[in-house]
Parts: sequence; structure tokens; C-alpha cells
Amino acid sequence: MRPVTFSEADLEQIAYERYHYPDPQVQRKMEVLWLLHCGETHERIATLAGVSRSSVQRYLTDYLEGGLDLIRRRAYQGSVSQLDAQRASLEEYFDQHPPHTVQEAQQVIAQRTGIRRGLTQVRRFLKRLGLKPRKACAIPVPPKSTPAEHAQKQATFLQDELEPRLAEARAGRRQVRFVDASHFVFATFLGYLWCKARWCVRAASGRKRFNVLGAVDAVSHDLVQVTNHSYINAESVCALLRAVVTAGTGLPITLVLDNARYQKCALVTELATQLGVELLYLPSYSPNLNLIERLWKFVKKECLSSIHYHNYEAFTTAITQCLEDLPTKHRPVMASLLSHEFQTFENVSILAA
Repeated sequence: MRPVTFSEADLEQIAYERYHYPDPQVQRKMEVLWLLHCGETHERIATLAGVSRSSVQRYLTDYLEGGLDLIRRRAYQGSVSQLDAQRASLEEYFDQHPPHTVQEAQQVIAQRTGIRRGLTQVRRFLKRLGLKPRKACAIPVPPKSTPAEHAQKQATFLQDELEPRLAEARAGRRQVRFVDASHFVFATFLGYLWCKARWCVRAASGRKRFNVLGAVDAVSHDLVQVTNHSYINAESVCALLRAVVTAGTGLPITLVLDNARYQKCALVTELATQLGVELLYLPSYSPNLNLIERLWKFVKKECLSSIHYHNYEAFTTAITQCLEDLPTKHRPVMASLLSHEFQTFENVSILAA
């Protein structure tokens, strides 16, 4: 085949743009034109450039009709999905009604548009909409409140009550401790494992319970605790109050508690007044504002998740050892976990019932 004749100016552009043009598709076309200039056959050019023989002929025709400008304009843009034509309406629907599964999204698309696509295509379309699998988050809300009203109440408490006391604690002028009880049932706590095949964990027998009533310092992360094997009551809280005062440093003490009845009874409030301890009660349904909740979650993950203990004594020993290791072995984790940043729910998407 005789070489195609190109002008010197075009050859300079082709030689440069076959390596440096920002669009890889245009680079490939320029490579085809360069090989045509070198006198290669269409079959040889198709092999060297990684295109079909018909594409070689099409690029040559485009050049002869419109020069390099037409070559640059006619870059392949890929096929356009029919779903993209329905993108606006589907995106609005899925923003308000997120699908639980790709199969559900497939059915919704078919019902609303009449377009039926495979699961892989639907999954890619959902990703183009900016969607991805996310775990739903539970928002604790009192029965007679809306999420927005409760979020506002929590924000007000955080700003007016909790943050000022935490600022004093960080400045070394006050002790602030977060109080709550955790009831560790002698049972199997299932979790995730990196393994080649699914593992089974033997389930524990019985319903024995190890109760830990704790008060964790918001700054030093020191834990004062009262434990038993029966149940937590007002007497347990009184014992914790005395232990907190004994471990105190002479600074004013504030205990942040939830609204459990045994923590708000007259016996507890009167003793707190006698000991000079301030009791600051969280808004109802506000575990997200209680730092110690993060501690209990860590303990369960650290020493109970996917682990079987052959008896109740080994079970309680593991929990006790984990709590004793908080100021030493687990100190770096506590510094990150117990930061004074609280999750709030002012602007969140609420899934319709």
C-alpha cells in the first residue's frame, strides 16, 4: 500500500499528539495516522494500534474529510445507557426511598421506567448516582418527640450544660465522670473474623450476669467501678458515689448520668448532696452523649467478640482484666475513643417506616 500523504504541519502535530494528547483515544487515532504515513497495511496497523481494521479505515476517512480537527472532535464517548435518560427521576426517588438491595432497585427501576437491566448494570447505575451500601444508624428518640425536636434538645444540653463542664475539666478545674452500668450476660457475642471458611463458636450455657457500674473520667480516663452478680440498684449507685469521692483529687466533681430510676431516687440525690457531688442528668434517650457507652462497646469487642469461655469465672476474669488494662495496655485506644466529640442528629436522613 502506498503511504498516505500528509502535510509537514500535520505530521508534526501527529508525531507530537500520538504521545502527548490528553485524550488516550485521540492518541490512538494519531498513532494510526502515523502508521499510515509509514506505509503500513491496514491489517498491520490494526494489530499494532490495537483497533479493528474498520476503525483504521474510518480514521483515514475522517482525516481526508476534515483533517486533524475532525479526528480530535470525533473521540469515542462510549454507549449511553437508557437508564441515564431517567436519571433525574430515579435519583430523586432513591434519595427519598433508598433500596435495601440491588434486587429491590432493579424492581423499582422496572416498575417506574419499564427498563429491565441485569444486577451488574443496576449496581453500576446506582454507583453513578453516588449511592453505595451504608449501614443504617439507629437514632434513639422519645416516643412523643420528632427526631428534629430531640436533636435540638440534645444540642442545647451539649452547648449549655455539658461542654462548659468539660472545658473546666480540660483546664484542670473540675472532675467530670460519665456513669452507666453494663450487664454482661454469660453468652456468646458473635463478631467478624478474617478466615477462609466460616467458623463456629460454641454457645455458652446459662444466663448468669456480671454487672459493672462504672464512672469513667472524661480527661484521665480513669475508671471507678462497682461490680456484682445480681443486679444494679440505688445502693450500688451510692457505693459508686463514695468510691468516686474517695478517688477524687479535691476538685469539684460532676457525674453525668442517664435517667435510670435507681440513679434519680431520693437516696442517691441526698447522698450526692451530702458528698458535694453534682449529678448532671442527660436528656432522655441520649446514649450518644455518654462517653462510657463507647467503653462498654470496646470491652465487648476486645474480650468477648467471637470468644467462648468454658465457665463463668473465666468470663468475668476476662472482663475484669480488660478493665484493669485500660490505663496501661489500652491507653492509646482510650485516648482516641473517649474524645470529646459527640454524634448529633440535627441534619440526617430519616428512613420512612
